[in-house]
Amino acid sequence: MDTKTELNAPTGLMDFRAWIHELERTGNLVRIDDEIDSQTEAGAVMRYANEQESPAQLFTNVKDSMPGSSLLGGPFATKERIAIAFGFAPDTSYSVLTDAFASALATKRIKPEIVSSGSCQENVLLGDDVDLFKLPIAKLHPQDGGPYVGTLNIGVCKDYDSDWVNWGTYRGMVHDKQSTGLWLGPLNQGGQILKKYHADGKTMEYAMFFGGDPMHNILASCGVPAGVSEVEVVGGVRGEAVKLVKCKTVDLYVPENAEIVLEGTCAPGDLKPEGPFGEYPGYVVSGTNDRPVFRLSAMTWRTNPILPATCLGVPVDDSVMWLLEVASSVKEALLSKGMPIIDVAVPEFSGCHAVVVSTKTPHAGIPQFISSVSWTDRNASYFPYVIVVDEDVDPWNLNEVFHAMCTKCNPVKDIHIFPGAVNSPLTPYIAGDPLRELGAGGGNVLFDCTWPVEWTQEQRPHRLAFNNTYPDDVKAMVLENAVRWGLK
Repeated sequence: MDTKTELNAPTGLMDFRAWIHELERTGNLVRIDDEIDSQTEAGAVMRYANEQESPAQLFTNVKDSMPGSSLLGGPFATKERIAIAFGFAPDTSYSVLTDAFASALATKRIKPEIVSSGSCQENVLLGDDVDLFKLPIAKLHPQDGGPYVGTLNIGVCKDYDSDWVNWGTYRGMVHDKQSTGLWLGPLNQGGQILKKYHADGKTMEYAMFFGGDPMHNILASCGVPAGVSEVEVVGGVRGEAVKLVKCKTVDLYVPENAEIVLEGTCAPGDLKPEGPFGEYPGYVVSGTNDRPVFRLSAMTWRTNPILPATCLGVPVDDSVMWLLEVASSVKEALLSKGMPIIDVAVPEFSGCHAVVVSTKTPHAGIPQFISSVSWTDRNASYFPYVIVVDEDVDPWNLNEVFHAMCTKCNPVKDIHIFPGAVNSPLTPYIAGDPLRELGAGGGNVLFDCTWPVEWTQEQRPHRLAFNNTYPDDVKAMVLENAVRWGLK
Protein backbone atom coordinates (compact mmCIF):
# COMPACT_ATOMS: atom_id res chain seq x y z
CA MET A 1 0.00 0.00 0.00
CA ASP A 2 1.38 3.42 -0.92
CA THR A 3 2.47 5.38 2.16
CA LYS A 4 1.21 8.70 0.86
CA THR A 5 -2.22 7.20 0.24
CA GLU A 6 -2.29 5.61 3.68
CA LEU A 7 -1.58 8.90 5.41
CA ASN A 8 -4.66 10.52 3.90
CA ALA A 9 -6.83 9.33 6.76
CA PRO A 10 -10.34 10.75 7.07
CA THR A 11 -10.71 13.65 9.48
CA GLY A 12 -13.67 14.42 11.69
CA LEU A 13 -14.43 13.34 15.23
CA MET A 14 -15.20 9.67 15.75
CA ASP A 15 -17.83 8.58 18.26
CA PHE A 16 -16.82 5.67 20.50
CA ARG A 17 -19.81 3.62 19.34
CA ALA A 18 -19.05 4.31 15.68
CA TRP A 19 -15.54 3.00 16.28
CA ILE A 20 -16.91 -0.13 17.96
CA HIS A 21 -19.23 -0.66 14.99
CA GLU A 22 -16.28 -0.37 12.59
CA LEU A 23 -14.22 -2.77 14.69
CA GLU A 24 -17.05 -5.30 14.54
CA ARG A 25 -17.62 -4.75 10.81
CA THR A 26 -13.96 -5.46 10.04
CA GLY A 27 -13.74 -8.56 12.25
CA ASN A 28 -11.79 -6.79 15.01
CA LEU A 29 -14.49 -7.15 17.69
CA VAL A 30 -16.79 -9.91 18.90
CA ARG A 31 -19.86 -9.71 21.12
CA ILE A 32 -20.10 -12.09 24.07
CA ASP A 33 -23.74 -12.34 25.20
CA ASP A 34 -23.25 -15.15 27.75
CA GLU A 35 -23.36 -14.07 31.38
CA ILE A 36 -19.82 -13.30 32.54
CA ASP A 37 -18.71 -12.78 36.13
CA SER A 38 -16.69 -9.56 36.21
CA GLN A 39 -14.80 -10.60 39.36
CA THR A 40 -13.60 -14.03 38.25
CA GLU A 41 -14.11 -14.53 34.50
CA ALA A 42 -13.90 -11.29 32.49
CA GLY A 43 -10.19 -10.76 33.11
CA ALA A 44 -9.39 -14.33 32.12
CA VAL A 45 -11.25 -13.92 28.83
CA MET A 46 -9.46 -10.63 28.09
CA ARG A 47 -6.02 -12.03 28.90
CA TYR A 48 -6.57 -15.11 26.73
CA ALA A 49 -7.77 -12.91 23.87
CA ASN A 50 -4.74 -10.64 24.18
CA GLU A 51 -2.29 -13.52 24.10
CA GLN A 52 -4.03 -15.07 21.09
CA GLU A 53 -4.33 -11.64 19.40
CA SER A 54 -8.07 -12.30 19.17
CA PRO A 55 -10.65 -9.58 18.43
CA ALA A 56 -11.73 -7.11 21.11
CA GLN A 57 -14.54 -8.39 23.33
CA LEU A 58 -17.83 -6.62 24.03
CA PHE A 59 -19.37 -8.28 27.10
CA THR A 60 -23.07 -7.45 26.94
CA ASN A 61 -24.26 -9.52 29.93
CA VAL A 62 -22.02 -8.79 32.92
CA LYS A 63 -23.29 -10.32 36.14
CA ASP A 64 -24.74 -7.86 38.70
CA SER A 65 -24.19 -4.74 36.57
CA MET A 66 -26.97 -2.37 35.53
CA PRO A 67 -29.18 -3.49 32.63
CA GLY A 68 -27.97 -2.24 29.27
CA SER A 69 -24.36 -1.72 30.36
CA SER A 70 -21.44 -3.44 28.60
CA LEU A 71 -17.77 -4.08 29.31
CA LEU A 72 -15.34 -3.65 26.42
CA GLY A 73 -12.11 -5.63 26.66
CA GLY A 74 -8.91 -4.85 24.77
CA PRO A 75 -10.11 -2.26 22.24
CA PHE A 76 -6.57 -0.90 21.64
CA ALA A 77 -4.69 -4.20 21.89
CA THR A 78 -3.67 -4.50 18.22
CA LYS A 79 -2.23 -2.25 15.58
CA GLU A 80 -5.28 -2.90 13.41
CA ARG A 81 -7.71 -1.46 15.99
CA ILE A 82 -5.57 1.64 16.43
CA ALA A 83 -5.38 2.10 12.66
CA ILE A 84 -9.18 2.06 12.51
CA ALA A 85 -9.32 4.66 15.30
CA PHE A 86 -7.15 6.93 13.16
CA GLY A 87 -9.38 6.30 10.15
CA PHE A 88 -6.88 4.11 8.31
CA ALA A 89 -7.36 0.66 6.82
CA PRO A 90 -6.74 -2.14 9.36
CA ASP A 91 -3.68 -3.42 7.48
CA THR A 92 -1.84 -0.10 7.67
CA SER A 93 1.83 -0.71 8.52
CA TYR A 94 3.51 0.05 11.83
CA SER A 95 5.79 2.56 10.14
CA VAL A 96 2.88 4.53 8.69
CA LEU A 97 1.08 4.54 12.04
CA THR A 98 4.15 5.91 13.84
CA ASP A 99 4.29 8.70 11.26
CA ALA A 100 0.59 9.35 11.90
CA PHE A 101 1.28 9.68 15.63
CA ALA A 102 4.07 12.14 14.92
CA SER A 103 1.80 14.13 12.62
CA ALA A 104 -0.90 14.15 15.33
CA LEU A 105 1.44 15.70 17.87
CA ALA A 106 2.82 18.25 15.41
CA THR A 107 -0.52 19.25 13.92
CA LYS A 108 -2.36 22.48 14.64
CA ARG A 109 -4.32 22.86 17.86
CA ILE A 110 -8.06 23.50 17.88
CA LYS A 111 -9.67 24.73 21.08
CA PRO A 112 -12.72 22.78 22.30
CA GLU A 113 -16.27 24.01 21.96
CA ILE A 114 -18.34 24.30 25.15
CA VAL A 115 -21.92 23.04 24.81
CA SER A 116 -24.79 23.21 27.27
CA SER A 117 -25.69 19.52 27.35
CA GLY A 118 -24.48 16.14 26.23
CA SER A 119 -25.39 12.49 25.98
CA CYS A 120 -22.87 11.72 28.75
CA GLN A 121 -25.38 13.28 31.18
CA GLU A 122 -28.49 11.40 30.05
CA ASN A 123 -28.38 9.64 33.43
CA VAL A 124 -27.21 11.35 36.63
CA LEU A 125 -26.54 10.20 40.21
CA LEU A 126 -25.44 12.77 42.80
CA GLY A 127 -24.02 12.60 46.31
CA ASP A 128 -25.05 9.59 48.35
CA ASP A 129 -26.85 8.09 45.34
CA VAL A 130 -23.56 7.52 43.48
CA ASP A 131 -22.94 3.79 43.10
CA LEU A 132 -19.92 2.51 41.18
CA PHE A 133 -21.17 -1.05 41.56
CA LYS A 134 -23.82 -0.37 38.92
CA LEU A 135 -21.01 -0.41 36.37
CA PRO A 136 -19.49 -3.62 34.90
CA ILE A 137 -16.17 -3.10 36.66
CA ALA A 138 -13.83 -6.08 36.47
CA LYS A 139 -11.24 -7.50 38.83
CA LEU A 140 -8.82 -8.19 36.02
CA HIS A 141 -6.26 -10.43 37.76
CA PRO A 142 -6.73 -12.59 40.88
CA GLN A 143 -3.67 -10.87 42.40
CA ASP A 144 -5.13 -7.35 42.06
CA GLY A 145 -6.02 -5.46 45.21
CA GLY A 146 -9.58 -5.07 43.96
CA PRO A 147 -11.64 -4.29 40.87
CA TYR A 148 -10.19 -1.51 38.70
CA VAL A 149 -12.58 0.95 37.06
CA GLY A 150 -9.71 3.05 35.73
CA THR A 151 -7.59 1.21 33.20
CA LEU A 152 -8.70 2.81 29.91
CA ASN A 153 -9.98 5.97 31.53
CA ILE A 154 -9.04 9.60 30.98
CA GLY A 155 -8.40 11.58 34.15
CA VAL A 156 -9.01 15.35 34.04
CA CYS A 157 -7.41 17.88 36.39
CA LYS A 158 -6.63 21.59 36.10
CA ASP A 159 -3.17 22.89 36.90
CA TYR A 160 -2.98 24.77 40.20
CA ASP A 161 -1.31 27.94 38.92
CA SER A 162 -2.18 28.09 35.21
CA ASP A 163 -5.06 27.48 32.80
CA TRP A 164 -3.63 24.18 31.56
CA VAL A 165 -5.96 21.19 31.89
CA ASN A 166 -4.27 17.79 31.83
CA TRP A 167 -5.81 14.63 30.40
CA GLY A 168 -3.98 11.48 31.46
CA THR A 169 -4.50 7.77 32.03
CA TYR A 170 -4.16 7.23 35.78
CA ARG A 171 -5.31 3.90 37.12
CA GLY A 172 -8.14 3.74 39.65
CA MET A 173 -8.95 0.87 42.05
CA VAL A 174 -12.46 0.79 43.53
CA HIS A 175 -12.49 1.19 47.33
CA ASP A 176 -16.27 1.33 47.75
CA LYS A 177 -19.30 2.51 45.82
CA GLN A 178 -18.28 6.17 46.10
CA SER A 179 -14.46 6.24 46.03
CA THR A 180 -11.45 4.92 44.18
CA GLY A 181 -7.71 5.03 44.59
CA LEU A 182 -5.60 6.91 42.06
CA TRP A 183 -2.00 6.46 40.99
CA LEU A 184 -1.08 10.13 40.88
CA GLY A 185 2.63 9.79 41.61
CA PRO A 186 5.73 11.99 41.49
CA LEU A 187 6.69 10.97 37.95
CA ASN A 188 3.38 11.62 36.15
CA GLN A 189 1.80 14.94 35.23
CA GLY A 190 -1.38 14.38 37.24
CA GLY A 191 0.65 13.63 40.34
CA GLN A 192 2.73 16.76 39.88
CA ILE A 193 -0.45 18.86 39.60
CA LEU A 194 -1.96 17.20 42.69
CA LYS A 195 1.22 17.92 44.65
CA LYS A 196 0.79 21.66 44.03
CA TYR A 197 -2.75 21.65 45.44
CA HIS A 198 -1.85 19.61 48.49
CA ALA A 199 1.31 21.63 49.20
CA ASP A 200 -0.98 24.64 49.64
CA GLY A 201 -3.53 22.66 51.67
CA LYS A 202 -6.09 22.72 48.86
CA THR A 203 -8.44 20.00 47.59
CA MET A 204 -8.13 19.21 43.87
CA GLU A 205 -11.20 18.67 41.70
CA TYR A 206 -10.92 15.62 39.47
CA ALA A 207 -12.99 13.88 36.81
CA MET A 208 -12.58 10.50 35.18
CA PHE A 209 -14.32 9.77 31.89
CA PHE A 210 -14.56 6.85 29.51
CA GLY A 211 -15.27 6.77 25.79
CA GLY A 212 -15.98 9.63 23.45
CA ASP A 213 -13.61 9.73 20.49
CA PRO A 214 -11.05 6.86 20.82
CA MET A 215 -8.43 9.50 20.03
CA HIS A 216 -8.99 10.76 23.60
CA ASN A 217 -7.47 7.54 24.96
CA ILE A 218 -4.65 7.59 22.44
CA LEU A 219 -3.58 11.15 23.21
CA ALA A 220 -4.15 10.93 26.98
CA SER A 221 -1.84 7.93 27.26
CA CYS A 222 0.96 9.09 25.00
CA GLY A 223 2.87 11.73 26.90
CA VAL A 224 1.81 15.05 25.37
CA PRO A 225 4.23 17.65 26.84
CA ALA A 226 3.26 19.36 30.09
CA GLY A 227 1.35 22.55 29.43
CA VAL A 228 -0.10 21.29 26.13
CA SER A 229 -3.85 20.59 26.09
CA GLU A 230 -4.64 17.05 24.98
CA VAL A 231 -8.16 18.07 23.99
CA GLU A 232 -6.73 20.74 21.65
CA VAL A 233 -4.41 18.14 20.11
CA VAL A 234 -7.39 15.84 19.49
CA GLY A 235 -9.17 18.74 17.80
CA GLY A 236 -6.18 19.35 15.58
CA VAL A 237 -5.92 15.68 14.63
CA ARG A 238 -9.59 15.48 13.72
CA GLY A 239 -9.81 18.93 12.15
CA GLU A 240 -12.70 20.11 14.32
CA ALA A 241 -13.31 21.20 17.90
CA VAL A 242 -14.09 18.58 20.54
CA LYS A 243 -17.42 19.39 22.16
CA LEU A 244 -17.18 19.59 25.95
CA VAL A 245 -19.87 19.86 28.61
CA LYS A 246 -19.36 21.11 32.15
CA CYS A 247 -19.47 18.50 34.89
CA LYS A 248 -22.40 18.53 37.29
CA THR A 249 -20.49 19.08 40.56
CA VAL A 250 -16.95 20.24 39.70
CA ASP A 251 -15.55 23.01 37.53
CA LEU A 252 -14.16 20.67 34.88
CA TYR A 253 -15.27 19.79 31.36
CA VAL A 254 -15.58 16.40 29.63
CA PRO A 255 -16.55 15.26 26.12
CA GLU A 256 -20.30 15.58 25.67
CA ASN A 257 -20.49 12.10 24.11
CA ALA A 258 -18.42 10.26 26.74
CA GLU A 259 -19.86 6.93 27.84
CA ILE A 260 -19.38 7.41 31.59
CA VAL A 261 -18.18 10.31 33.76
CA LEU A 262 -17.09 10.18 37.40
CA GLU A 263 -16.72 13.50 39.25
CA GLY A 264 -15.22 14.34 42.62
CA THR A 265 -12.23 15.57 44.61
CA CYS A 266 -8.88 14.54 46.09
CA ALA A 267 -8.24 16.10 49.50
CA PRO A 268 -4.87 16.59 51.24
CA GLY A 269 -3.96 13.69 53.51
CA ASP A 270 -6.79 11.49 52.20
CA LEU A 271 -4.88 8.30 51.42
CA LYS A 272 -5.77 4.61 51.33
CA PRO A 273 -3.87 1.45 50.40
CA GLU A 274 -4.02 0.89 46.62
CA GLY A 275 -2.85 -2.11 44.64
CA PRO A 276 -1.31 -4.39 43.79
CA PHE A 277 -2.17 -4.40 40.09
CA GLY A 278 -0.91 -6.45 37.14
CA GLU A 279 0.76 -3.78 35.02
CA TYR A 280 2.03 -3.26 31.47
CA PRO A 281 5.48 -4.91 31.81
CA GLY A 282 3.67 -8.21 32.36
CA TYR A 283 4.19 -8.58 36.11
CA VAL A 284 2.55 -7.70 39.41
CA VAL A 285 5.19 -5.28 40.68
CA SER A 286 3.58 -2.19 42.19
CA GLY A 287 2.68 -3.69 45.57
CA THR A 288 0.28 -2.02 47.98
CA ASN A 289 0.92 1.64 48.79
CA ASP A 290 -1.00 4.52 50.31
CA ARG A 291 -2.27 6.60 47.40
CA PRO A 292 -4.68 9.51 46.93
CA VAL A 293 -8.40 8.80 47.25
CA PHE A 294 -10.83 10.08 44.62
CA ARG A 295 -14.16 10.71 46.40
CA LEU A 296 -17.09 10.88 44.01
CA SER A 297 -19.72 13.60 44.08
CA ALA A 298 -21.44 12.59 40.82
CA MET A 299 -21.68 9.76 38.33
CA THR A 300 -23.23 10.36 34.90
CA TRP A 301 -23.55 8.13 31.88
CA ARG A 302 -24.91 7.69 28.43
CA THR A 303 -27.87 5.32 28.17
CA ASN A 304 -26.57 1.75 27.78
CA PRO A 305 -23.03 2.76 28.77
CA ILE A 306 -19.89 0.97 27.58
CA LEU A 307 -16.98 0.71 30.04
CA PRO A 308 -13.63 0.02 28.30
CA ALA A 309 -10.94 -1.94 30.14
CA THR A 310 -7.55 -3.46 29.49
CA CYS A 311 -6.23 -6.62 31.12
CA LEU A 312 -2.51 -5.89 31.13
CA GLY A 313 0.04 -8.65 31.29
CA VAL A 314 2.52 -10.48 29.10
CA PRO A 315 2.27 -8.63 25.77
CA VAL A 316 0.29 -7.99 23.74
CA ASP A 317 -2.33 -5.69 25.23
CA ASP A 318 -3.56 -2.11 24.97
CA SER A 319 -0.06 -0.80 25.63
CA VAL A 320 0.30 -1.05 21.83
CA MET A 321 -1.04 2.49 21.47
CA TRP A 322 1.73 3.77 23.77
CA LEU A 323 4.39 1.80 21.90
CA LEU A 324 3.42 3.38 18.59
CA GLU A 325 3.46 6.86 20.07
CA VAL A 326 6.86 6.36 21.69
CA ALA A 327 8.27 5.11 18.39
CA SER A 328 6.92 8.16 16.57
CA SER A 329 8.18 10.56 19.24
CA VAL A 330 11.71 9.12 19.15
CA LYS A 331 11.67 9.07 15.34
CA GLU A 332 10.77 12.76 15.17
CA ALA A 333 13.39 13.63 17.79
CA LEU A 334 16.11 11.80 15.87
CA LEU A 335 15.14 13.29 12.53
CA SER A 336 15.11 16.78 14.04
CA LYS A 337 18.75 16.20 15.05
CA GLY A 338 19.68 15.16 11.51
CA MET A 339 20.27 11.51 12.35
CA PRO A 340 20.37 9.23 9.27
CA ILE A 341 17.71 6.86 10.59
CA ILE A 342 15.49 4.57 8.55
CA ASP A 343 12.80 3.62 11.08
CA VAL A 344 12.09 3.38 14.80
CA ALA A 345 10.17 0.59 16.54
CA VAL A 346 9.05 -0.27 20.03
CA PRO A 347 8.37 -4.03 19.78
CA GLU A 348 5.16 -5.20 21.45
CA PHE A 349 6.97 -7.92 23.39
CA SER A 350 9.45 -5.52 24.95
CA GLY A 351 6.88 -4.71 27.62
CA CYS A 352 7.45 -0.98 26.94
CA HIS A 353 11.16 -1.32 27.74
CA ALA A 354 13.04 -1.25 24.42
CA VAL A 355 13.46 1.10 21.47
CA VAL A 356 14.92 -0.32 18.25
CA VAL A 357 16.35 2.05 15.62
CA SER A 358 17.53 1.15 12.13
CA THR A 359 20.09 3.56 10.71
CA LYS A 360 22.89 4.30 8.31
CA THR A 361 26.32 4.86 9.87
CA PRO A 362 28.24 7.41 7.78
CA HIS A 363 30.59 8.10 10.68
CA ALA A 364 31.44 6.86 14.15
CA GLY A 365 29.22 7.57 17.16
CA ILE A 366 25.83 7.26 15.46
CA PRO A 367 24.50 4.54 17.84
CA GLN A 368 25.69 6.50 20.89
CA PHE A 369 24.01 9.67 19.66
CA ILE A 370 20.79 7.75 18.94
CA SER A 371 20.69 6.37 22.46
CA SER A 372 21.33 9.75 24.08
CA VAL A 373 18.53 11.41 22.09
CA SER A 374 16.17 8.51 22.84
CA TRP A 375 16.71 8.75 26.59
CA THR A 376 16.10 12.49 26.62
CA ASP A 377 12.82 12.14 24.71
CA ARG A 378 9.87 12.72 27.06
CA ASN A 379 8.23 9.40 26.11
CA ALA A 380 11.24 7.08 25.85
CA SER A 381 13.06 8.30 28.95
CA TYR A 382 11.80 5.25 30.88
CA PHE A 383 12.85 2.75 28.18
CA PRO A 384 16.12 1.22 29.48
CA TYR A 385 17.09 -0.65 26.31
CA VAL A 386 18.12 1.03 23.06
CA ILE A 387 19.02 -1.34 20.24
CA VAL A 388 20.57 0.14 17.09
CA VAL A 389 20.66 -1.95 13.91
CA ASP A 390 21.79 -1.38 10.34
CA GLU A 391 19.44 -0.20 7.60
CA ASP A 392 18.92 -3.73 6.21
CA VAL A 393 17.17 -4.84 9.45
CA ASP A 394 13.47 -4.19 9.98
CA PRO A 395 13.23 -2.87 13.57
CA TRP A 396 9.60 -4.08 13.83
CA ASN A 397 10.69 -7.66 13.05
CA LEU A 398 11.93 -9.22 16.28
CA ASN A 399 13.42 -12.20 14.47
CA GLU A 400 15.65 -9.90 12.42
CA VAL A 401 16.53 -7.77 15.46
CA PHE A 402 17.49 -10.76 17.59
CA HIS A 403 19.57 -12.15 14.73
CA ALA A 404 21.42 -8.83 14.48
CA MET A 405 21.98 -8.73 18.26
CA CYS A 406 23.52 -12.19 18.23
CA THR A 407 25.67 -11.77 15.11
CA LYS A 408 26.65 -8.07 14.93
CA CYS A 409 26.83 -6.95 18.56
CA ASN A 410 30.32 -7.64 19.91
CA PRO A 411 29.73 -8.52 23.60
CA VAL A 412 33.04 -6.88 24.57
CA LYS A 413 32.92 -3.63 22.57
CA ASP A 414 29.31 -2.98 21.59
CA ILE A 415 27.30 -3.18 24.85
CA HIS A 416 27.36 0.16 26.67
CA ILE A 417 25.93 0.28 30.22
CA PHE A 418 24.79 3.45 31.99
CA PRO A 419 24.16 2.83 35.71
CA GLY A 420 21.79 5.00 37.73
CA ALA A 421 19.46 6.14 34.95
CA VAL A 422 15.80 6.68 35.88
CA ASN A 423 13.60 3.69 35.04
CA SER A 424 9.84 3.31 35.29
CA PRO A 425 8.59 2.61 38.83
CA LEU A 426 6.83 -0.40 37.29
CA THR A 427 10.02 -1.95 35.88
CA PRO A 428 10.13 -5.47 37.39
CA TYR A 429 13.87 -5.64 38.03
CA ILE A 430 13.76 -2.66 40.43
CA ALA A 431 10.68 -3.94 42.31
CA GLY A 432 12.66 -4.37 45.55
CA ASP A 433 14.42 -1.00 45.53
CA PRO A 434 13.37 1.33 48.38
CA LEU A 435 13.27 4.30 45.97
CA ARG A 436 11.36 2.43 43.25
CA GLU A 437 8.56 5.04 43.26
CA LEU A 438 11.13 7.58 42.03
CA GLY A 439 12.46 5.22 39.34
CA ALA A 440 15.73 4.48 41.15
CA GLY A 441 17.65 1.21 41.21
CA GLY A 442 18.20 0.52 37.53
CA GLY A 443 20.08 1.88 34.54
CA ASN A 444 20.18 1.98 30.76
CA VAL A 445 21.99 -0.03 28.10
CA LEU A 446 22.84 0.48 24.44
CA PHE A 447 23.23 -2.54 22.16
CA ASP A 448 25.18 -1.43 19.11
CA CYS A 449 24.24 -3.98 16.45
CA THR A 450 25.78 -2.13 13.50
CA TRP A 451 28.88 -3.08 11.56
CA PRO A 452 32.01 -1.17 12.66
CA VAL A 453 32.14 2.07 10.70
CA GLU A 454 35.80 1.48 9.78
CA TRP A 455 34.97 -1.72 7.91
CA THR A 456 34.78 -1.40 4.15
CA GLN A 457 31.75 -2.68 2.26
CA GLU A 458 33.78 -5.70 1.22
CA GLN A 459 34.61 -6.51 4.84
CA ARG A 460 30.95 -6.52 5.89
CA PRO A 461 29.45 -10.02 5.60
CA HIS A 462 26.48 -10.18 3.27
CA ARG A 463 23.20 -10.87 5.08
CA LEU A 464 21.41 -13.70 3.28
CA ALA A 465 17.83 -12.43 3.38
CA PHE A 466 15.26 -12.58 0.57
CA ASN A 467 14.84 -8.80 0.39
CA ASN A 468 18.52 -7.93 -0.09
CA THR A 469 19.94 -11.02 -1.83
CA TYR A 470 17.97 -11.53 -5.06
CA PRO A 471 17.33 -9.29 -8.09
CA ASP A 472 14.08 -7.30 -8.07
CA ASP A 473 12.58 -9.18 -11.02
CA VAL A 474 13.21 -12.54 -9.36
CA LYS A 475 11.70 -11.32 -6.08
CA ALA A 476 8.65 -10.00 -7.93
CA MET A 477 8.15 -13.37 -9.64
CA VAL A 478 8.31 -15.22 -6.32
CA LEU A 479 5.88 -12.84 -4.62
CA GLU A 480 3.46 -13.00 -7.54
CA ASN A 481 3.27 -16.80 -7.32
CA ALA A 482 3.65 -17.35 -3.58
CA VAL A 483 -0.07 -17.75 -2.86
CA ARG A 484 -0.67 -20.05 -5.84
CA TRP A 485 2.24 -22.19 -4.78
CA GLY A 486 0.83 -22.41 -1.24
CA LEU A 487 3.77 -20.52 0.25
CA LYS A 488 1.53 -18.09 2.15
